[in-house]
Amino acid sequence: MTQSPPYQLAFSLHGHASDVRNLCAPSPHIPLLLSASRDGSAIVWGPSSKSREWDVKLRVEGPEKRYVSCVGMARWNGEAFLLVGSSSGILATYTLPSPTAPPPPPDGVLQEPFHTLIEHRQNLCCLDTSKGGLIATGSWDKTVIIWKEFKKVFQIEGHEQAIWAVKFIGEDRLLTASADKKIILHSLDVASGRSTPMQEYTGHTEPVRGLSLRPDGKGFWSCANDGLVNIYVFDKSAPIQSLSGHTSFVYSIAALPDGSGAISTGEDGTMRVWSDTELVQTVPHTSNSLWSCAYVPSVDGSGSYIASSSSDSTIRFFTRSESLMAPISEREDWDKEVSGRQLDKSQVGDVKQSDLPGIEALGREGKKDGQVLMIKNNGVVEAYQWSQPTSTWQQIGQVVDAIGSGRKQLYEGQEYDFVFDVDVSEGMPPLKLPYNVAENPWIAAQRFLNKHELPQTYCEQVVEFIQKNSGGAQLGTRPDTSTYVDPYTGGSRYTGASSSNSGPTYGGGDPFTGGSAYSSTPAPKPKPKGVLPVKTYLSFKQINITAAKVKISQLNEEIKSASPDLAFTTEEEKNMMEIYGLLSLPAVAQPSADAQDGKEKFDPKVLLGLITRWPEDKRFPLIDLARCLAAISPRFGSTSSAPGALVESCSLDQPWQSSKPRETNTLLALRGLANLFVTATGRGTMGGEDVVESILGALNGLEWAAMGARKIVVATISLNYSILAIQEGFPVSQSSKLSGLILHIVDNEKEDAEVIYRSAVALGNLLLVSSIAGTLQVGEIARGKRSISEFAKKKSEKRLLDLAEEIEGLGL
Repeated sequence: MTQSPPYQLAFSLHGHASDVRNLCAPSPHIPLLLSASRDGSAIVWGPSSKSREWDVKLRVEGPEKRYVSCVGMARWNGEAFLLVGSSSGILATYTLPSPTAPPPPPDGVLQEPFHTLIEHRQNLCCLDTSKGGLIATGSWDKTVIIWKEFKKVFQIEGHEQAIWAVKFIGEDRLLTASADKKIILHSLDVASGRSTPMQEYTGHTEPVRGLSLRPDGKGFWSCANDGLVNIYVFDKSAPIQSLSGHTSFVYSIAALPDGSGAISTGEDGTMRVWSDTELVQTVPHTSNSLWSCAYVPSVDGSGSYIASSSSDSTIRFFTRSESLMAPISEREDWDKEVSGRQLDKSQVGDVKQSDLPGIEALGREGKKDGQVLMIKNNGVVEAYQWSQPTSTWQQIGQVVDAIGSGRKQLYEGQEYDFVFDVDVSEGMPPLKLPYNVAENPWIAAQRFLNKHELPQTYCEQVVEFIQKNSGGAQLGTRPDTSTYVDPYTGGSRYTGASSSNSGPTYGGGDPFTGGSAYSSTPAPKPKPKGVLPVKTYLSFKQINITAAKVKISQLNEEIKSASPDLAFTTEEEKNMMEIYGLLSLPAVAQPSADAQDGKEKFDPKVLLGLITRWPEDKRFPLIDLARCLAAISPRFGSTSSAPGALVESCSLDQPWQSSKPRETNTLLALRGLANLFVTATGRGTMGGEDVVESILGALNGLEWAAMGARKIVVATISLNYSILAIQEGFPVSQSSKLSGLILHIVDNEKEDAEVIYRSAVALGNLLLVSSIAGTLQVGEIARGKRSISEFAKKKSEKRLLDLAEEIEGLGL
């Protein structure tokens, strides 16, 4: 039997600004790849007509511009849709372009979601679709939701912890994998809205991360934090084959469509190629965390690719087809990058140079593909990996800090016994926590909280973390990173250490660390079934900042020619450049939404002044900048004049007279008001009694029939205000105005289900706030409930019917 040639680099894609956490190739026959990133975006990639590399066919940002967890594709009404799952728990859809479509122009406008489905309560981290159009989504909230025609059909609650993978088997069965170490096969009855567990699979001792169906239809592949890749047949609970090779967590598995095996990626910085019985090839990378992998067909069918996505924001394609490979020079450069990678001792073990062989050890053949050998070469510890396909040792890096356990760490020029990486939250880079065993842990914790402006309620948790992770350490010793536990997620920080059977307990929290979510409050009481209360603020964040900048420059030149006194001054121009720079940053680099001061360098009042100074027909791109700043800038949110300026920018408090400029300005200004709820400072501003009275007074006076596309934004503002009420930030004195707006919407809207849904959620939220519910008029609320119920029955949407029933059971 002739051995297949090894996979080699084809090309790399660089469209994301942070970790690429998920890849999806919707079809083994169509050259299309979808990617999801921690930068808050999802990208559709397809072959380029100009080069061997692939182009961006579509780029979208998640509805909350939060970390995007997963992507997929579904068809509905003859049209293809990109599915995007985000850390906010929202499932959003976007219209997909043709695979042969040209790349979008750099100044093109980003799509708004076609559907925004709010059902999951935590990170929506995995999804799958069936050929018949069903969608399954899994979440940290331990549930799986089955959707049909973008409507919730039913919910599966069979797992005890976070769901990490879902996979359809036809239209009537579903595999689910979880942090509870279980894989369960469910029978689905979509018509009756029920599911039944059929089989539970054993074999993994740690959280199960990925699933992939075997092409022969007889079983599936799985991978897990225990470092194993397992193969199952459907009717047996134990694996028929358990393959080892990875030295850390295995995040992703993808079966090859020809039935020859599968590929996997993990925390050890490798993509591995498997047959049904053994490891065939190890493909080392330059970074540790390879989050996802996929089989991708080529454009002409002459070959295929396997793709990996990494924590270094890059997607890499590899191929066995010589015609698709990168030029030799590029492949050689890639090999040099891999060989120059620095590996710390947690990835290869704590060794002493005196115990290592010299370079002569490379003259002996390896025992199996992927075997790692360390040698000492001129005082440097080098790591080599055996490549079975080429029968050679390939250098995969230089080992640093591999001379024992007595070395201190430098941080900001000072030596410490410990310097921990702490993931405070998704979407933020890790923070450094330095500590010396000679100091009081309470002082170290307080120093850490003060430096990073974190809540003082975390102090005890940080102290416990320090004590646990430095437990028993004496002066001058180093931590055992294999038991490192993050205080905010409860999970192990990714250091590449081998997985251990005695790791942390895996709860329903962060599925990337496998730990329980950090909470500074007691565990909540069990939540009754239903969606209320909803606590996720909705916003409108998408912007093409390049296009906005070009348009503003063009309009400024026009104004300069006609009315020079209205054009930008030099100082105003500088302020605008600061705004452009802030809005150009990826989501992970933007200020924290909870910060009181995001250290922004622009003055919001300058922009707001320009908006009201410019003519009505030219101010829309400036309002658009204010809209986006409202969603990301603590400084903008703390500007007390911002809501009033947005109201004034579109004459919202004046009698409605329809014109194209006013329609556009009103849509953007209303979106800006909705976006102000995203930041903590913005919520404080929007919750001021005078601001609430002004905004709700203006919105209550609107003629609903003339609102058009602005209806959904008004409904969103009412929803966001109801969430503020749930969080006790809404003035009770204005309750009648808010309930009046909600009832005005549900009484008058006759067609748009999303408008009614958001308004109904807002009403339900209010009824759950005892201080507000007692001020509402029984007759009016009963009328509102009746309007919602009648609309739900008319549309026959299950989510609306369920919500109407839930609201009917609330108070009054």
